[in-house]
Amino acid sequence: MHHLRQLAIRTALAIATPTGGGVSLESAARRAGETGRNVAISLIGLALAVAATVLAFRRDFKEAAAVLAVGVVCVMLATPAGESLLRATVNTLLGA
Repeated sequence: MHHLRQLAIRTALAIATPTGGGVSLESAARRAGETGRNVAISLIGLALAVAATVLAFRRDFKEAAAVLAVGVVCVMLATPAGESLLRATVNTLLGA
């Protein structure tokens, strides 16, 4: 158990250490955020693709198309470009 803890600490430090040599928590947090975003996008896309496939096999094509459309919007909004698009749309609509 002690060896696993040391391995985890060394791994965390290796991930948090940029090529310059110092430990940068901001850099590690940024990379963790990007990884989390990528995992979330993948899981959203996978779940909605499975749901659309199940609906297509039930011959409910309208609902399958709706689920796929919602999936595309969710994945798009989960990206930084989608977030900026959403902010621009809200600012345009509300005049803020």
